[in-house]
Amino acid sequence: MCLLVLGLAGCASSGGGGRGVIGEINLFTAPMALNAGGRSAPSAIGVRVYATAPGGARGIAIRDGLLEILMFDGAVADVSAPNVKPLKIWKFGADDLKDFSTTTSLGDGYQLALRWELARPTGRVVTVIARYRGAKGGEIFSAPSTVAVSSK
Repeated sequence: MCLLVLGLAGCASSGGGGRGVIGEINLFTAPMALNAGGRSAPSAIGVRVYATAPGGARGIAIRDGLLEILMFDGAVADVSAPNVKPLKIWKFGADDLKDFSTTTSLGDGYQLALRWELARPTGRVVTVIARYRGAKGGEIFSAPSTVAVSSK
């Protein structure tokens, strides 16, 4: 994953594509679940999300639409299968994301610590994806990422 991040940082450009148009969503996760709120057991996942313009390499701000983070119980190969339902969905409008914005060598993005509350995973891992729903319709999905939630 570090090589992927370094590779993307090396490919950064200052333009490309239509300004503000989202063409791709990139999701980076912490490899292990987080102990949030002083709890002794894992209770959250840490993610970074970068939206890029078509043909662009640097992250751009999400100015409209809806960003959703979907968490699935276990290692899920095909999250689009009709029988696969998310365990938890976090939703963020463009205004909500402003509080989580960050700028790194990859561009503008969002850093989120997401508590799963009552939607506690039952297995050793969860699968996480990001979904962007544009204001004018259409959906863009990130690649799935697996996060360890238990050392059992």
